[in-house]
Amino acid sequence: MDEKRWEQYLDEVLSFVKFKYDHKAIRRELAEHMADLKEDLMAEGMDEEAAEYMAVEYMGEAAEIGRELDQEHHALLGWVWRISRVVVVYLLFVTFLPMISMTASTISNYFEEYEPPTDAPMVWQMELDKEYQIYDDTLILDDIYYYEDGMLDVVYHTKRSPFARSNGWSMTISLGIYDEEGNEINEGGGGYKKGGYYGIGVDHLYDVPVDTKTLEIRTEDLTVTVDLETGEVTDNAEA
Repeated sequence: MDEKRWEQYLDEVLSFVKFKYDHKAIRRELAEHMADLKEDLMAEGMDEEAAEYMAVEYMGEAAEIGRELDQEHHALLGWVWRISRVVVVYLLFVTFLPMISMTASTISNYFEEYEPPTDAPMVWQMELDKEYQIYDDTLILDDIYYYEDGMLDVVYHTKRSPFARSNGWSMTISLGIYDEEGNEINEGGGGYKKGGYYGIGVDHLYDVPVDTKTLEIRTEDLTVTVDLETGEVTDNAEA
């Protein structure tokens, strides 16, 4: 095969195409067309050497073909196309990366378990298993833990619909404790809440007296009251 003659022809054609980023694709397309011409000529009885020569001749003048291809692969349009591809890839990256990150965070939060914040032995645990719908979010109250050093923990989860239209927020709770007479006992506390469409939260109070009568769990317009002696749970949620 006279590869040199074919390559010279292709080089001459491409010398007229200013947008060099398309050269590789054009060269491949022209070479395939020339190979098809050669096979057709050989199928008609022409020997290989003559078929290779005539395949180039049948392609036409390199300058004419090159100018036509230059119009089809105009440099300005080529750059617009390449830049558009970059912009599309960037927009897809910007759009879906937060979703991927949120999905990974949600999966991680789903399997996260409560870790006691103190080394003191646990005195008692109360299972709440209460669920409340608050706007586009669901609050799930799981358990209450009380430890020998006076630490009281409330463990909860929140769920949010990924199709919710309202602004997202990381729902948190606050705690209040009361004595037999109904007086609030002011004790320091803390906690954390994982965000995302599903997250675990823990809120705790320090130095809670062992004879504390009532615990209140508050968020937004919801107040859940827990009798720590009987385990009875009441709330102001609408039925």
